[in-house]
Amino acid sequence: MNRLTAFNRNFAQNSTRVACRLFLGLAVLMLTACGFRMQGETPMPFDSLYITIPQNSQFGADIRRAIRAASPNTKIIETSDMVVRATDFDVDDNADSPGALNALKLKKAQKLAQAKLEQVAEFRNTRQVSLNSQGKVEELELSLRYTYRLVDAKDRIIIPDTTLYSVRNMPFDDRVVQAKEGEAATLFKDMQKSLVTRIMRRITAPDVKERWDVVQAERNEDDPEHEVVTPARLPSVIPGPWQNPSLTPNPIPISPN
Repeated sequence: MNRLTAFNRNFAQNSTRVACRLFLGLAVLMLTACGFRMQGETPMPFDSLYITIPQNSQFGADIRRAIRAASPNTKIIETSDMVVRATDFDVDDNADSPGALNALKLKKAQKLAQAKLEQVAEFRNTRQVSLNSQGKVEELELSLRYTYRLVDAKDRIIIPDTTLYSVRNMPFDDRVVQAKEGEAATLFKDMQKSLVTRIMRRITAPDVKERWDVVQAERNEDDPEHEVVTPARLPSVIPGPWQNPSLTPNPIPISPN
C-alpha cells in the first residue's frame, strides 16, 4: 500500500509539472500570435538627437533615460556639453556675455543633431469636481496636457504637433492639506511616467522610420514638398509649468450685481 501511495503521489506531481509546461507553452504561442513583444531596444533611425525638454526637470531626465535605453546608438546632444572657443564668436558678439555664450552653445548643439524632439506646450491643472454637504471640496481632478513634435535638422516634420492628456481624480480633505499635496505630487509623477511611455511608443514606431527615410531622401533644400515648422520656443531654465499647482487656490471674488 505504501509503494502504491508513493507511486500515485509521484504520478500526480509529474502530471502537474507536464500540465504547467503545456500551459506556459500555449500562453507563449498565443502571445506570439497576437503580436506581443517584450520591451527592449527599438533603435531610432537617426544617430543624434537634441531635446528641448528641460534637462533639470524630472520629466526631462526620464525621457532621456528612456531614449538611451531604447536606442543606445542614438547620441543625445546636450547644450551643456558644447565647448566654445574664442574663434567661434563673431566680431559683433560679446564674448563675456552669458547670453551670447548660451546662444552659441545652443546653435552648435542643434547643428550637430540630426533630429530634434521639441516641447511645444505644457499645462497642468487642478479642478474641483465635487463638494460635500457642507459645501467643502470633496474631490479634485488633476490634469496634465503636453504637446510635442519631432523634426529633423532642417525643421521638416517627422511627427507633427501631438498633444497627450492624462487625468487623475483624488479625494480631498482640507484638514490635511499638506498630506494631500504630497499625494498630488505622487499622482503627477505617475502621470509624467505615463507620458514618457506614450512618447517613446510613438517616436519608436515603424512609421517614424518610414517618414524619416522619405524626408531624408529629399535633396533640394528649397523643395516645398515637405512642410517646415517654425522652431519651438525653448523652455526656461527653471521649468515653472512643471511645478505642481496649488490645491488651495485663492478664492475667486464675486462681483456685486
